[in-house]
Amino acid sequence: MMKSLFSTQMAPVHSSPPAHRLLRLIGAVALYLLFGWLADTVYAAEDLADPLASTHGSVWLQAQDGTRFEALLLETEADIDVTGMIARARVKQRFRNTGDFWVEGIYVFPLPDGSAVEHFRLRTGDRVIEGRIQERTAARKTYETAAVQGKQAGLIEQQRPNVFTTSIANIAPDDVLEIELEYQQTVAYRQGRYHLRFPMVVGPRFHASTPAAADTGTDVSTVVSDRVDNPVYIHITLDPGVPVAALNSSYHDINIRQTDNDRYSIALASSTARADRDFELTWLPEPEQQPRAAVFSQHRDGYDYLLLSILPPDLASLGQRLLPRDVIFVIDISGSMSGASIEQARASLVHALSRLKPQDRFNIIWFNDHADQLFATATPATSRNTRYASSFVNSLRADGGTVMKPALSMALREQPEDGRIRQIVFLTDGNIDNEKELFSLMTDRLGGNRLFTVAIGSAPNAYFMRKSARLGRGTWTLIGKPEEVQQKTIALFEQMESPALINIDVDIDGLDVEVFPQPVADLYLDEPLSVVIRGRQLGDSISLRGDYGETLWQQHVVLDKQINHKGIDTAWAREKITSLMEQYHDAGSEAMRNRLKEKVIQTSMDHHLMSRFTSLVAVDVTPVNSSGLLYSEKLKSALPHGWDPSKIRHPAGQQILLAQLGLPQTASDAGLHMMIATMLFALAMVFLLWRKLT
Repeated sequence: MMKSLFSTQMAPVHSSPPAHRLLRLIGAVALYLLFGWLADTVYAAEDLADPLASTHGSVWLQAQDGTRFEALLLETEADIDVTGMIARARVKQRFRNTGDFWVEGIYVFPLPDGSAVEHFRLRTGDRVIEGRIQERTAARKTYETAAVQGKQAGLIEQQRPNVFTTSIANIAPDDVLEIELEYQQTVAYRQGRYHLRFPMVVGPRFHASTPAAADTGTDVSTVVSDRVDNPVYIHITLDPGVPVAALNSSYHDINIRQTDNDRYSIALASSTARADRDFELTWLPEPEQQPRAAVFSQHRDGYDYLLLSILPPDLASLGQRLLPRDVIFVIDISGSMSGASIEQARASLVHALSRLKPQDRFNIIWFNDHADQLFATATPATSRNTRYASSFVNSLRADGGTVMKPALSMALREQPEDGRIRQIVFLTDGNIDNEKELFSLMTDRLGGNRLFTVAIGSAPNAYFMRKSARLGRGTWTLIGKPEEVQQKTIALFEQMESPALINIDVDIDGLDVEVFPQPVADLYLDEPLSVVIRGRQLGDSISLRGDYGETLWQQHVVLDKQINHKGIDTAWAREKITSLMEQYHDAGSEAMRNRLKEKVIQTSMDHHLMSRFTSLVAVDVTPVNSSGLLYSEKLKSALPHGWDPSKIRHPAGQQILLAQLGLPQTASDAGLHMMIATMLFALAMVFLLWRKLT
């Protein structure tokens, strides 16, 4: 066909019949469009204005003439105040439109798991627009109506318990808008240290193929690139309430200035950080000053709110006999674990194998698109078996999808035997989107098993890891860099080798008393519990009891109601919403889900909190965009530190590939669709005319 076509083109023009001339014309148009489109696609990165050459978080637009320009600039500033176990953060994000069009900015960002978002403000020039809490659907409608009317508006929505989106409508050319949100979280205490975590990147999620995977009903896909900075400023004021023996950052260099005996001012050493890994501040209290239990109180609107921190007793002194264990290791070898993550997972698992006792038994399950296990059943931890298993672990490579359910089903297939403890250790980054399905499986099949999770990588799904461990009455551990593997693996297995304090009961006199979480979890070595309480006319003390083998442990804590600690009511409301949402996911009927949804909305409204069913929306009353045109853009997020884009296999992988090729990430691709349609039509006409001529 091509030979005939070129032969026809070489013939003198006057001798060509009209059909041939039309054929040549259509063919030329089709080839022009084809090669033009390929050049724009493959060689887009050769443009002078290269989106990937940007050194900060940005959105790029492409005009009709093909010119590219940077539409939005983004920077984040976080100020965090820590008092005791409560951390209150104020986060500012700035957007600037450097183009000639009115735009809408859409940015997906993470917040700490379990955080409570309270306030949202939109600043433009000298104007400050305060956000209002509304039911989620109503808030979205308010925002969209304002956007169509040309008003400046902002909307924050919770997509997952630790993932949020910010939308800002009608950003004028060369205009700067700033959004400010405030949230609160309870500081974690693990392995003898306090941990304050500020997540800065959302890792792309693998989308399971099962219908149950879509449990949010919302598209939270991120546009990611391995060449985006999204600079972040972080400042922390720390008042821990106890003398500090050590204070440091796990993954960033920091400057520390002591402002008082037990107060510190902390900032990033380099002023800003690239948003490709989470920030974590840890501090170690002086051992001799460490209390067994601490309680903070707040009085508001006729209620007393209490935050109770239960530190572990000296479990070793209680002298319970250690039972032999069956330890089942489950390791994620999917594509998202490639690079540093799989190296850390292998090192963690090899070290864990070396700590097994001769009376223990073990097995290894691995998964990506499929799941399999090393032995048919749990095998004695002899030197020969652990050496063989270690050699096998070191041969594992990361590739494929993250299909977790078959591996979890395999691990939960058996129950503990009499006289033995059965523990499951899950090593993964948890970047999946079918959490609901997996939580249901854990609830149904856990039985007497204990589940421990090890979060691997620079940006794991902390929500999934934490809740899995809580459902499994175990603990979760984060390993963010290779240097942490040995230290944190040793600490985890010391916990697992030490029996837990179980059946913990919190007894307090009062009216309308509500305690969260419920039931109170097990207590492990160096892993204290935080319990929040609300009630009327509470007594003057709290009684704590728990079982440790055949030994009864108990303690009484006296309440000091003279000091009113701010934020405990918010912590209580956050825990209540979490409890209601778990009941919502487990509800067996639509009527029950609707009743629980109303309770979540009411609690959120009473305490001015964001939730799955409520959002914060801010709208200016004066229209500013009279053109009626609004370009919607997704801001690119940095790829999590250590991730290899070529190994990631999920729908978001297409976005990663687009970012690498330099394709325009505009929300409206009508021009591209029109070009493709025209090209296909032209080629079809060539084919039909060729058929008629031959």
